[in-house]
Amino acid sequence: MHLAILHDGRPALLRVEGPAGAPVALFLHPFPLHADAWDEVLRACGNSGLCAAALDAPGFGGTPPLGGPLSMESVADLAACALDVLGARRAALVGCSMGGYAVMAFAKKYPERLSAVALVSTRANGDTAAGRENREKQARLALEKGAHAVLADFVPKLLALEPPPALLQHVFGLAGRATAQGIADAMRGMAARPDRTAELAQWRWPALVIAGEKDQIISRAESAALAAGIPGARLHVVAGSGHLPMLEAPREVAPLLVSHLQLRIHD
Repeated sequence: MHLAILHDGRPALLRVEGPAGAPVALFLHPFPLHADAWDEVLRACGNSGLCAAALDAPGFGGTPPLGGPLSMESVADLAACALDVLGARRAALVGCSMGGYAVMAFAKKYPERLSAVALVSTRANGDTAAGRENREKQARLALEKGAHAVLADFVPKLLALEPPPALLQHVFGLAGRATAQGIADAMRGMAARPDRTAELAQWRWPALVIAGEKDQIISRAESAALAAGIPGARLHVVAGSGHLPMLEAPREVAPLLVSHLQLRIHD
């Protein structure tokens, strides 16, 4: 089921699987995909009795772009709105890559609304000066030449080297619903995000960190540092996977997340 929600007068699309009134797990997608990147995980969670929901961030999937930098705090605010729509006082949040940055922003702004956290292929540190400069170049490229100018080179980096052709085609299809404005807005928002490393030590929620062994974007060292910085966090490395383990190894990742969320989501 898909729901159209309103936040600050702007529409956003929310996908929901599972029974109404059940404990909620909210999923935030990676750049430059949308909620359907979580397809198999959402269905597994719904079948397990959880209410699993996933947002399309502004500029991706069925949510229109903002037309300005998409801060991770603004995605966190949208996530809080989604929880209100679902009638959830607290929920588990799961974020991959950019979605993980937004989960960390949510943890800072809405700590009382979190029950558990899962972070996939993401990092706590902010961008370097070179990283911010590169994001700005990509933002300008998208606005000047269109989304494909960015996606053509970026999408293959989301997967392990030499991925199955059908999987690569599927990821290109998911990325194909990203708008040029959405890409520019997200690039600029991610570039402006703060370093969250020091905040992790204050986390008291059950946390799971998932990393891909063959990730071309987030290093194993960054994933290990993220897990080490969160008290009691567990690190799981998915063998052979790149940046999108929920798409590259769904039969491993879906039950892993279901188990973590079923055990930890209840108040």
